[in-house]
Amino acid sequence: MKIAIPDVLNINHPLCRATILLQGAQLISWIPSGASDVLWSSDISHYASDKAFRGGIPICWPWFGKVFSPAHGFARLMLWELVNRDDNAHGVDLEFRLTDTPQTRQIWPHSFTLLLQIHLGTTCEILLHIDAPIPTTGALHTYLSTSDITQSTISGLGDSYIDTLQENILITTEESSIQIHSEVDRIYTHPQSENILTTPEKTLHLTHQRHSDVVVWNPWAERSAQIVDMRKNDYHNMVCIETARISKFIIEKDSLGIRLHISERK
Repeated sequence: MKIAIPDVLNINHPLCRATILLQGAQLISWIPSGASDVLWSSDISHYASDKAFRGGIPICWPWFGKVFSPAHGFARLMLWELVNRDDNAHGVDLEFRLTDTPQTRQIWPHSFTLLLQIHLGTTCEILLHIDAPIPTTGALHTYLSTSDITQSTISGLGDSYIDTLQENILITTEESSIQIHSEVDRIYTHPQSENILTTPEKTLHLTHQRHSDVVVWNPWAERSAQIVDMRKNDYHNMVCIETARISKFIIEKDSLGIRLHISERK
């Protein structure tokens, strides 16, 4: 994916290619050399001011979900500042910053500073540093690609989850891995620090940092057809595995991170 408009960074390095929207500091494509895109993005989602782009790794903050407006907070809707870039033999290192403005204080009347560090190479590493005066929640809402969701497995999810499709009931299970064959929207409350997504074409490791929860989401056919920036069959080629702080608040100075690494290509 390449978007040739202002406020977009298109990265071209011997180890990878990538695309980042400055709105939300949102990585929407990461293609390691010799591989296909690890991230999924909707090809009918438009990059527009103050409108969330569906795909990649949106930053949900200072809240997760629809508890306030806008849904998933405002960080993904704001224009971030690129404060540092270093192209080196190991890849590309980027740092973005977002601070409070009169616009953000109308939505959330607090001061804050967010720093986002991104490393792009044979691995993709994202670390969000949060400095805010009151407790918040958030997530790195990672959309991942697969050629066939029904032939994909997610492991390392733990033994309990909140099912948002069943009135947020807490469910315990003996299975720490799942295959998806219907709509799923779960908050896993005791996940392992590493999840493995096995698809027909690759094995992808997701290592979480400073998380309390992992969210797994796939809208499936009926819901996908109702989402304006998704095609009705898009659910077949994507799944969200989200590094999150929901059950445990982010307190003052803290961080949230994820590392993506392909261990096998099939």
